[in-house]
Amino acid sequence: MAGARYLGIADAAFTAATDLTAKQYFFVQPGSVVGEVKLATGGSDTAPIGVLQNSPSAGQEARVRVMGFSKVYAVAVSGSPIAYGNFIGVNLNGEAVRAITVGGASAVMGRWLDATVASTASRFGEAFIFGLPTYALSAS
Repeated sequence: MAGARYLGIADAAFTAATDLTAKQYFFVQPGSVVGEVKLATGGSDTAPIGVLQNSPSAGQEARVRVMGFSKVYAVAVSGSPIAYGNFIGVNLNGEAVRAITVGGASAVMGRWLDATVASTASRFGEAFIFGLPTYALSAS
């Protein structure tokens, strides 16, 4: 991973709705109570808030990067490696995946800015998170 970049934008503070101790650098979505976040489930929630920057237990403060550069956990599904510059979305496990079909219900959350994640592999890498989901972009 290239050297970390920083835009000077502070992370947002939320409360972990569930145990997120093993989910640092995964995407999170709103919980069921105001101010809470839980692991994003891309298929049922098309607009995660951002990327979890710490590893809180339930009820602890969860720091979320809602926009800017962030380390992200990414997985490549068979036949869909994630290469430098590809748009990324979120899968059912809060992991970044290559956004191949964009538009409709597919939210593009950012761009992958690291080495290629080979087909069926997973790794941490750098991405730029847009802050708001983007729709109807052409795939890259």
